Amino acid sequence: MKRTLLAVLAHPDDESFGPGGTLAKYAAEGVDVHICITTDGVAGSVESGYEETTKDLVNVRAQELEQAVSILGATLHHLNYRDSGMQGDPANEHPDAFINADEDEVIGQIVRLIRSTKPQVVITNDKTGGYFHPDHIRCYETTTAAFHAAADPSHYPELGLEAHRAQLLYYTALPRWRIKMFAWFLRLRGQDPTAVGRNKDIDLTQLGYPRESLHTTIDFRPYWDIKMRASAAHASQGGAGINGLLPAWLQKRLLFTDTYIRAYPSPPDGFRDYDLFNGYHK
Repeated sequence: MKRTLLAVLAHPDDESFGPGGTLAKYAAEGVDVHICITTDGVAGSVESGYEETTKDLVNVRAQELEQAVSILGATLHHLNYRDSGMQGDPANEHPDAFINADEDEVIGQIVRLIRSTKPQVVITNDKTGGYFHPDHIRCYETTTAAFHAAADPSHYPELGLEAHRAQLLYYTALPRWRIKMFAWFLRLRGQDPTAVGRNKDIDLTQLGYPRESLHTTIDFRPYWDIKMRASAAHASQGGAGINGLLPAWLQKRLLFTDTYIRAYPSPPDGFRDYDLFNGYHK
């Protein structure tokens, strides 16, 4: 059976700025990689010099996303919900915002995707959403529910698709040491690590997981350039994500791994692994 991986993420650029190295690695190694982006990214701000894109941001971000996913070597899927903003953002009041969507409907769409693509491995955000973005947290909630519902034929029979038990569920998770490094670098430059990002609404000091909470580490050094090219495709969003806080030469020396929490099956204490497909049975 062909190995298949499905990543369910919130925004156009999350696939590249986030686990892009992992996705590029597995795609290059022959895994059938699918990326589902749940929102249109319309609530996102834009990089200086790209102000004109706000007039047609949905289409701009869609085009950037298609290019990035193509570079990663994956297949793209959309849920097409409206982007929500950070806590307190007026965008969150929009009735079509992802966080306001009917939960059962969202779970059903992800169940449909799991049953049709039949992945052994599913990736999504952790319970904090990485940096407490409501859409990321919504991804965590709905994808976790869909992962289990897809295996139960009594759930969503109206889809007309055979139940499928994906074997492994992972949450993307930043190591705390990396967050501390970013915070140190910001302080060195005279910047406040509690007010990061274009809108100064991310507090780095509240993010990250200790080493003992992280179960799987993926080394993607051979695919570093692919991740960078995919990230660069999101030009209206800065083309680098949080990694843009560090100079390129230092990024390559320090940021060549992605780390994950294995949510299912629950790992034993002290578990450490280096392949998302370990434990997969044909």
